[in-house]
Amino acid sequence: MNLKTHRKLKMFARKENTTIVSLAVLVAIAAFTGGCSKTQTESKAPGKTVEQNEPRGTAQPSASTSSQSPEVAEGKTGEGQDPGDLPEITEASKKINMREMPDSLVIVTVAGRPITIGDYKRQYRMGLRGFQDMMTVNPDAAKVFLEEAKKRNIQLTADERKQYLDAAKLARGSTPEAFKKFLKASNMTEGQFDKLVLDEALANKVFKDMQTESLLKDMIDKELFAAAARSAGFSKKAFNKFMEFKKSPNYEIGLKRSGLPADLYRDDILNKFLILYMQDKIVSEAPVTDEEARKFYEAHRDSFKHGERARMAQILVAATVEDMPPHEGLKSKIVRLKPDISPMELEEAIKAKKEELRKKAESLLERAKRGEDFATLANENSDEVRTRAAKTGGDAGWVELMVLTPELREKIAARKAGEVIPEVIPNELGFFVVKVLDRQPPGILSFAEIKEGLKSQLLESNAQLALTRWIKEKRRSTNIGLSPEFHALVFNASTKQNVR
Repeated sequence: MNLKTHRKLKMFARKENTTIVSLAVLVAIAAFTGGCSKTQTESKAPGKTVEQNEPRGTAQPSASTSSQSPEVAEGKTGEGQDPGDLPEITEASKKINMREMPDSLVIVTVAGRPITIGDYKRQYRMGLRGFQDMMTVNPDAAKVFLEEAKKRNIQLTADERKQYLDAAKLARGSTPEAFKKFLKASNMTEGQFDKLVLDEALANKVFKDMQTESLLKDMIDKELFAAAARSAGFSKKAFNKFMEFKKSPNYEIGLKRSGLPADLYRDDILNKFLILYMQDKIVSEAPVTDEEARKFYEAHRDSFKHGERARMAQILVAATVEDMPPHEGLKSKIVRLKPDISPMELEEAIKAKKEELRKKAESLLERAKRGEDFATLANENSDEVRTRAAKTGGDAGWVELMVLTPELREKIAARKAGEVIPEVIPNELGFFVVKVLDRQPPGILSFAEIKEGLKSQLLESNAQLALTRWIKEKRRSTNIGLSPEFHALVFNASTKQNVR
């Protein structure tokens, strides 16, 4: 079983910004380390609709805070509805009109702290920028959104398809002839180009739909995390972290790109650090114990099966031609000692050095075959960093035979426990001398073998559950209310003003 923690698409979101679970959140706040970006009008080129990020500074208290009704105080928002899910905020999100509503209009207050249309716009743009950065780094990420499009039955209209394709072709060539030259230079057909453009356009449309659903809730959640962090005494720590960041070259770059005054940019960065520290605190209070890991292991023993395997010890004589950290390549070593060496001389020198290292490995093999202690030979001669530093005796642990090359698998299968393979094993790192320490038939991995990896895997789910529980409880216990002005604008008079 592969015990690596799967973090799909999280490479596009920084830990300090991630709140709860939605993909929209992950992408919307992905721009932190890249600096927050200045506002920019939407480009007409399809798939490159860029509204760059403007971070929102910490909101200030407003006089428009709604008072709690008895129903809200008791956590009652309607039959079957969990107040921690903010059902009426979900409805309010659908009624936000960024084009027509003024930036100063307060949408909602969170314990007296307002979230305005201007705040919402900046976060919305930040989300789009994060999405576009993600698509630039990894165009394959569009597949996730295309799958979501199927689930949501979202499609591009005929007008949208035409608009995106026309704009994309114009951007790649001002004339039909220029566009054809672009296709030829890019080694793609017009059909392939059209598919790339339309896939990215559909992904963009899906992302906007997802962001509309979740953004206002996400902004509320960030206010809750930041407020809790201030109450927990993290303000000084966040400020010190900001001052450290301010001394780095990234500060000036980020400030310039943000288009914000320095004080608002500062508040934005401070808020992000506050959120990080509060989330770390919550997660640290939800550790995975050995007992919990063992219970999971016992309940899922069949998931930890292994095939036939062998435990091996090895001695590496490094002989890689190119640099393969932490190993310096033969080429680099030779050039470092003789900078003016010719290409032909370098090639001959590499061959000679490899032969010298092969003979060294063969010499170590003969010593092992004569009965010298293998662990001592490995500790004193192996180029493997862990072996030399921790004196592991070259122990490489258990490995399933099926993952090895057929040649190596055959050599190991012919050895009994305690025997040395009677020939040097070459690979891209160099030459290996290998001893079979033990053999096992197919079976179940022991708890001791997988405990740490299993705890790491369970920690992520524990952390996510802890954050989800915390934020739902905080939503229930905090006064969260639509402003009277926004409420009057988008709801009829019979709708309750206080929402959870």
